[in-house]
Amino acid sequence: MEKIISITAYNLKHQSILSILVAAIALFITPILFGTAQLSLTEAAVPLELFVSLIGIVLLTPVFEPEQDEAIHDVAASKYISTNYVYGIRTVYGVILIMIFTGLFTSFLSLRQCDVTLWLYLGTVANAIFLGALGMMAAALTNNTVIAYMIPLIYYALNYGAGAKLGNYFLFSMRIPDFTPKLWLGITGGLLILGALIFQLSRGR
Repeated sequence: MEKIISITAYNLKHQSILSILVAAIALFITPILFGTAQLSLTEAAVPLELFVSLIGIVLLTPVFEPEQDEAIHDVAASKYISTNYVYGIRTVYGVILIMIFTGLFTSFLSLRQCDVTLWLYLGTVANAIFLGALGMMAAALTNNTVIAYMIPLIYYALNYGAGAKLGNYFLFSMRIPDFTPKLWLGITGGLLILGALIFQLSRGR
């Protein structure tokens, strides 16, 4: 347990601090871009789905980034801690941070007398995890974080054009409101994360 805490603290401070700051800034910007007072359930879904869920890309996509630098990877590989172990820790605290940040913003909406439910919270978390998982998988397959950021952003943009035609993978379904796609997005996101970690393990990175 002490080892886990030590690795987590080091990575939060040295590897993930920028991602955390960007996610926090995104939450502060959201009330400027969207109305956040006395919203109905479908209205409250708008800032959550359109903006807050993007924090998943910021927090999960760069899980493999530090070791993509060969010099850093060689140093990390020479240590007694497996890089795959470190990837797992980064992934876990990335998901936890998504849940915390989303919880903070939904609490803010609730204080602003918005109709916020547990389903809105869970749906936003599912969105964020799915988008972040797309980035993680892209990073694992390409070994390029820049490309990895582009994949979930392209899919996000696709939702504006294709809309509900994406079926159970429509990101903005809570505005309809339809919460079924969130189950699919959450499960698929979890599988993509698992697949990305396994792929990294198979490459010995």
